[in-house]
Amino acid sequence: MSVLKAFFKLMILLFVGAAIVGVVAMVKQPKLAGSVSYEEWPDVPRNPAA
Repeated sequence: MSVLKAFFKLMILLFVGAAIVGVVAMVKQPKLAGSVSYEEWPDVPRNPAA
């Protein structure tokens, strides 16, 4: 019975740790300057050597 309690406590600890890591990763993720549209090409200068 004590093995199940220890396993349950470990699972709760891992779940809380994963939640904290997920929140930190979402906060540290850089914000995009704007949304990317797949219907129009971005302004790219022409390559004169091509």
